[in-house]
Amino acid sequence: MGLMKAEEADIEVVCIVSAEENKANTDSTIKNWNLGPLKPSDEPETNKPFWTKMADIWKVGESVARTQLCANCEYFENTPEMIMLMGTIPRNEFDTDAGGRGYCHRFDFICHNLRSCQAWEYREYVSEDDKEED
Repeated sequence: MGLMKAEEADIEVVCIVSAEENKANTDSTIKNWNLGPLKPSDEPETNKPFWTKMADIWKVGESVARTQLCANCEYFENTPEMIMLMGTIPRNEFDTDAGGRGYCHRFDFICHNLRSCQAWEYREYVSEDDKEED
């Protein structure tokens, strides 16, 4: 089973951000919101200076900071539809070895599972059981 093109999936094709805007917004988030680490890894104890800094910013322990990733941030979207839309934006050096792509709705750029920034916010998860109760 392969990925369908947006037209085949019958979703509205919209341009989420141009390659130039994506680069500018990424650079701004790195500079102003401590987006990183620039060479992410899910190995324990890697990127210690980055995670120590983020722990200080968030006023949590380093082990807690390491769990606050873009992958589980309120602003991060990696739905199948968004993955198709992001496919229209060429990959760049920021995409290398950073985990799966996801769209950051806070700063309008393509981010990755293994990164984080100081704007990270907890994402509420709703289980299927919770949905049925509504």
